[in-house]
Amino acid sequence: MAKVMLVAGLAKHIPIIEGMDYIGVDYGAVCCLHQKLPLVLAVGDFDSTTKEELDALKKNCKVHQLPIQKNETDSEEAIRCAIELGYDEIILYGGLGGRLDHELANLHLLLYRDLPLTLMNEHNVMKVLLPGSYTIQKQYRYLSFFAIEESVISESGVAYPLCEKHLRPRDIFAVSNEISQQEAEIIVHEGKVLMIQSDDENA
Repeated sequence: MAKVMLVAGLAKHIPIIEGMDYIGVDYGAVCCLHQKLPLVLAVGDFDSTTKEELDALKKNCKVHQLPIQKNETDSEEAIRCAIELGYDEIILYGGLGGRLDHELANLHLLLYRDLPLTLMNEHNVMKVLLPGSYTIQKQYRYLSFFAIEESVISESGVAYPLCEKHLRPRDIFAVSNEISQQEAEIIVHEGKVLMIQSDDENA
């Protein structure tokens, strides 16, 4: 699988992952330069960057500059570019927190667009699970599930196991479980769920 991390402007301590390519999204491209990460592409209207920063980007990678007045968000266009470049595993890093409207826009991209997308920051990983079986490594303390549509899930290897439990979009009982072994086994029997792995910020 071809993997790429889209680095948005709220990114701090961008993880260096073997085999991962990087695309900078607006000021996130500058964050990549500061961390000396090789960029495949920089995408955005760059309204939050200085002329000097934009010039530095143009010296280091291809820049796809967008108009300030547009119908797509910078993240949305960066995802489109990533898919066009052939990536089939996309992580949007640094797109959570900050302005709530931007955060909700990124959540909508994850929940409703059927994209090969994961949202990630220093303390959270969010992805959509379709029907199937999944092995989840114990990389974060908490493991939570929310139904995007009527769903049935099972969880084992966790503090509070579930067996073919019906989960509705209004339900919140599947929040803040903990992986009790080295890994958890998750089965989505039917439906579509949002999985969130998280740590406390002061952990």
